Amino acid sequence: MALTLSPAHQAARQEAARLPALQASYDLLIATPGEAVVQLFDGAPDTGTLIAELAMPADVLTLDTENVLIQTTTAIEGQVTTAGTADSARILDGAGAWWGDATVSDENGAGDIKLQDNALQAGAFARITSATFAG
Repeated sequence: MALTLSPAHQAARQEAARLPALQASYDLLIATPGEAVVQLFDGAPDTGTLIAELAMPADVLTLDTENVLIQTTTAIEGQVTTAGTADSARILDGAGAWWGDATVSDENGAGDIKLQDNALQAGAFARITSATFAG
């Protein structure tokens, strides 16, 4: 017979698993051989237009175990290749594999990734002012 957990027991187990899961996400994100990359899209990553790719070096990321977050510690910049409004992102780990997708907004919005301005022009620079990934 399988063990059936009470809601309180199940919640306690899920909470206890958050930090090890966050650590695994962080370790995968900063794993070599290269740097993680943020791809900015106008539209969804699978169907939208790729606007820019920004390197996200390991030294700009921090693991906040108290709040169970991965965050950037400094701004990240990269050149825009195609004009558009960035509203989503795909994050690739250091091996170039898909790590996750995130929402994008300007600094006043609620995106996981916040840009100084998410209306981007080809040839200009996109500036990620903050990125926060909950664990």
